[in-house]
Amino acid sequence: MIEKIALNSQSVTPTFARELVPPSRRFAASERLNQVPVFAVTSGKGGVGKTNIVANLAAALILQKQRVLVIDADLGLANLDLFLGVKPIYTLADFFAGLAGLDEIIIRTPAGILLLPGARGVQEVTALRSDQKIALLTEIDALGHEVDLVLVDTGSGISDAVTYFATSAQEIVVVVTPDPSSMTDAHALVNVLASGHREKRFYVLVNSVSDETEARQIFDILSRAALRFLNASLDFFGWIPRDPELTRAVARSQMVVIAASDAPATKAFARIAERVIQIGCSRSRIKGNVQFFFRRLLEGNRETR
Repeated sequence: MIEKIALNSQSVTPTFARELVPPSRRFAASERLNQVPVFAVTSGKGGVGKTNIVANLAAALILQKQRVLVIDADLGLANLDLFLGVKPIYTLADFFAGLAGLDEIIIRTPAGILLLPGARGVQEVTALRSDQKIALLTEIDALGHEVDLVLVDTGSGISDAVTYFATSAQEIVVVVTPDPSSMTDAHALVNVLASGHREKRFYVLVNSVSDETEARQIFDILSRAALRFLNASLDFFGWIPRDPELTRAVARSQMVVIAASDAPATKAFARIAERVIQIGCSRSRIKGNVQFFFRRLLEGNRETR
């Protein structure tokens, strides 16, 4: 059964939400949001396991006592709900249409992860009316009391929708595999984000490798190319091994973190989860937080931060 998340706010229609939220409470929520980092997980091409990584990483973070919100921003193929074992009734598009409040859209999965389902049409948020924008930002304020971290599952490639969500997040994680085409497309994605959107810092997560040595070799190739040709800095985020347990879990639309707690892939996700927490705690909030993430999407602002 799908459990809706009850935000710490009054149940109001989106258009009039801001009028019914006391200023003192809005201020307190905004202060809390300064501590909530947003990680966009993206890739240069499809088929690299990005969505599966987001689902398992979220589950690993939950096991480490973190409150996690995942946003399905793959507008072309929103399927994060399958891995999380839920079937959304509403999506963010319903909020913008005035059909549902954010507390009705966000659902809690069986693993305890909060999911904000995406849908086609979300890329048109820049055309929203001012009252719709204010309504969303007001309800987003309340999320600061519900989550510690936010993971955004973007689409793949270099489309406007992908760069839109990636550049709005605080941290950008690029997923890559040993496949030469994956590495080429990852470089192309970094190129677009660095040259077209002035992003200069990226994390690289290497998936489906035999060991850390292979992962580091792939990272080194990408890092040297990015530094030489793009003047961009890549940081090693972690690696996921080729693991039969992970393959079986994917075939069943399950999370290996839940299905096989002792699997090598599960242990890898635990290490990456620790890395996420470390980064979230240590980074200065130069690029913003949950509210800034949504504000940037709504305003369509792509200027350098």
